[in-house]
Amino acid sequence: MAEGSKTFINNTDKDVNITLFVRAGDNPQDEGGTELVSVAKHGGHVEMIFEGDAGSLGYVYLNGLLIEWQDGSDMIGVSRKVVTRGDAWDNVMNTNNTVVISSLAGGVFNASGANT
Repeated sequence: MAEGSKTFINNTDKDVNITLFVRAGDNPQDEGGTELVSVAKHGGHVEMIFEGDAGSLGYVYLNGLLIEWQDGSDMIGVSRKVVTRGDAWDNVMNTNNTVVISSLAGGVFNASGANT
């Protein structure tokens, strides 16, 4: 049984919905499901606890994010997924216990990882 936690912090001026793409093990090609969280603007945060056996929805590897927010009368959704294990985005998703969404502009989101 593996377990871990991930805190998502939203430092933007928009409420966001985040779909977490969960990986079924350590290979980015093995998709394991999704989980939806909502994070309030201006420093809102949510902590997700992951536990389970390899291949279950709760396993500790993440494969990416789909972030959705409202901009005026438009809903914008942008996703970013891991392609190669060990690349920069994989490291943000899987070597940090905190993911910070720092900006939403022009249909793009900026996110970084930290260990807190």
